[in-house]
Amino acid sequence: MIRIFFYVLLLLANTSALATTNFAGTQTFEVFSYHDVRDSVDGDLEQESTTISTKNLARHFAWIQAHGYHPISINDLLDAKAGKKSLPSKPVLLTFDDGYESLYSRAYPLLKLYQYPAVAALVGSWLEVKTGGTVKYGDDLVPREHFLSTAQIKEMADSGLVEFASHSFDLHHGILANPQGNMIAAAVTLQYDSTTKTYESRENYRTRIKQDFIKNNAVIQRITGKQPRVMVWPYGANNAIASKVANETGMPITLNLSEAEQAQANNLTQVARFLIDGNPSEMRLAEIERHEPNLDKQRAMHIDLDYVYDDHPEQLSKNLDLLLDRVKSLAPTTVYLQAFSDTNGDGVAEAVYFPNRHVDMRADLFGRVAWQLMTRANVKVYAWMPVLAFELKDKQKQQMLQVVSAQPSADKASYKRLTPFSPEAKQIIKEIYSDLGAYTKFSGVLFHDDAVFSESEDDSEYARAYYQKGFKLVGANITEINQNPTQAAKLAALKSQYLIEFTSDLAKELKRYQPELKTARNLYAPALLNPASERWLSQNYRDFIANYDYTAVMAMPLMENVANPDTWLKSLVAQAKLTKNGLQKTVFELQATDWKSKRPIKSEILKQEMQTLSQAGAIHMGYYPDDFLHNQPEMEVIRPYISSRNFPYLPKSK
Repeated sequence: MIRIFFYVLLLLANTSALATTNFAGTQTFEVFSYHDVRDSVDGDLEQESTTISTKNLARHFAWIQAHGYHPISINDLLDAKAGKKSLPSKPVLLTFDDGYESLYSRAYPLLKLYQYPAVAALVGSWLEVKTGGTVKYGDDLVPREHFLSTAQIKEMADSGLVEFASHSFDLHHGILANPQGNMIAAAVTLQYDSTTKTYESRENYRTRIKQDFIKNNAVIQRITGKQPRVMVWPYGANNAIASKVANETGMPITLNLSEAEQAQANNLTQVARFLIDGNPSEMRLAEIERHEPNLDKQRAMHIDLDYVYDDHPEQLSKNLDLLLDRVKSLAPTTVYLQAFSDTNGDGVAEAVYFPNRHVDMRADLFGRVAWQLMTRANVKVYAWMPVLAFELKDKQKQQMLQVVSAQPSADKASYKRLTPFSPEAKQIIKEIYSDLGAYTKFSGVLFHDDAVFSESEDDSEYARAYYQKGFKLVGANITEINQNPTQAAKLAALKSQYLIEFTSDLAKELKRYQPELKTARNLYAPALLNPASERWLSQNYRDFIANYDYTAVMAMPLMENVANPDTWLKSLVAQAKLTKNGLQKTVFELQATDWKSKRPIKSEILKQEMQTLSQAGAIHMGYYPDDFLHNQPEMEVIRPYISSRNFPYLPKSK
C-alpha cells in the first residue's frame, strides 16, 4: 500500500521522539502532527495508523494545559522571529493534516473550549470532489463526506483559531518513480514515463509543483479569504527545489515529519513535527516531555548491488527477494548499499546504478532496491559511493583529469581517481551526485575509501597550482615540497581537509533532494591508531568525527595483517574513546571475506570479533560484504550481534 510505505519511510528517518525547533536563540517549541479523529479507533487498519480517538485527543489537550504548555499560532512564530515578542513558556504548535471532517466535528469543539490555535492542511483536489463522490486517498477510495466542507473551513477560519495551510492541490499520492514501478511521493519525485522510458526533467518537475502550489493557494483563498502562509508537505517529503518554490508562492514556512536539528528563529523553512500515530494516550506526551533521547545503535550490513544485478529480469527479481528476506530476518538498522558497479574489484566505479550524465549506467536499479529495503525491510539505506574513483564515458577527459603520483612505482596499487583539484573534475563529480539525489531516495551517504592521497599524491598540474598559489608551498612538484618537514606537515593537513570539504560539497548536492541526509565516511584503521598516518592517507580521525555523522572505521584484521585480532580490535575501541564523541559516531566495520584467498571468513570468527567489539564498549558495528546469495555470513550465527531486535529502540512495525 502506497500510504503506509511513505509513513514507514518517515518513521525510519525520525529517530527522535521529540520534534523541537530552536527559536530566538534559546526558545524552542514542540510541534505535534495529528490527522483524523474518531470516536472509535481500531488501530489495526492501515488508514487508522495515524488516527487518534476523540477521548485521547481530549486527554492530550487536558495534559497540555495541566503541564503548563501554551499552544501558539503562526502569528506568534512570525512575531517572535521578527523580534516583536517572545514565545510563551513551553510553546507548542498543534497541526492537523489532510482536512478530515473530524477536525470540525471533534477537534474544533476542543480547540474552542481551550482556546487553542491550530494549523490545518488542506488538499485542494479532494475539496473539489462533489458531495456523494469519492476521494482517491492512497490506494483507497474514501467518501467525500469524510473531508471538510467549504462551509466548515470558512467557519473555522473566521474564528481566528484555525489557520489553513496548503497540503498541495494534487500531490498527496505516489507517482511512478522508476522503470520497476515503485510509487514515490509526487512532490519530491522526478516522474518516470513508462511509454517514452524517460524521466521528467528538473525544470518540468519545478513547473509541475509550482503550478500545483499556485492552484491550491487559489482554492484556499477562495474559501477562507486568506492566502496560505504555510506549506505542509504531503507525507513530510520535501527537497530544496520544492522549498524554494513554496517560498516563491507565498509560503515561507514549511512543516515536515522528519528529524531535524534545532532550527534558528530566522529559519522556519524546515520545521520538524512529531507524528502522533498509534492512537497514543497522554502518557506518550509525558514521555516526550522528558526529552529522553532514543538509543542510537547502528547495526550495518554492507551490500554489493553487483550481487543483486542480473541480465535476466526474473533472476534479478529472485535475487532482490532473497536480499529482502535476509535483511528482514536479520533486522539490522542500516544497509550500506552499493550505488555503483565494480565487477573487477578495483574499487573504481566502471558504471553506476542510476541515471546520470557522466558514467555508464549498468542498470537503473539503485532506486528500486533502496526503496524496497526502506519500505519492506524497515531499514535506513546509505548510498555507498566513490568520492573520486569514477570511470568516465569521455575517456580523453578521464585521462586528462587523473590524480598523478610523483612516484608511480610506489603508488601502482592506488585507486584510479579523478583529481578534485581540477574545477572541471569537481563539477563532474558533483553532477554525478546531483543525479543520484534527483533520481533516487535514501537515508544517507557512505563515502567510499577511495578518498585518500599517498604522500606522493596528488602531483597533477591542478594540485600543484593549488598548493603553490593558495598555500605558498614551495617546490616544482610534490616531492620537493615534502623535502621540507614543515611544508610536508602543512601539505598533509591541507589534502586531508580538502577532501573533507569536497565531501561536504557532495553532501550538499544530495541534501537538495534528501534534506535529512546523514553522512558517513570510510576510514582506514591506521588513521585511528596512528595520527601520523595522515601524511600518507590524508585522513584524520578527529576531523572525521567533527565533520560526519558517522565514521566507518575499517576494522579488518586480515586486511591489516594483524597477528592478534582481538587485541587489535580492542585497541581501536580504546583509541576511539580518547576522542570526544568518538564512540558515539564510530561504526566499526568488520571483514567478512578474506580478499587474498577470495573465501568467506568463518561466521564464528566474525561472531567472536563482534563480541570483542561489544565487550570493549563499541556502540556501532557492521560488516562487509554480505553475500546474501550464499548465506555468508551465516544468519543464525551473527543474528544476535547484528539484529536491532536485541536492543529496544526501533519503532514498532505498523
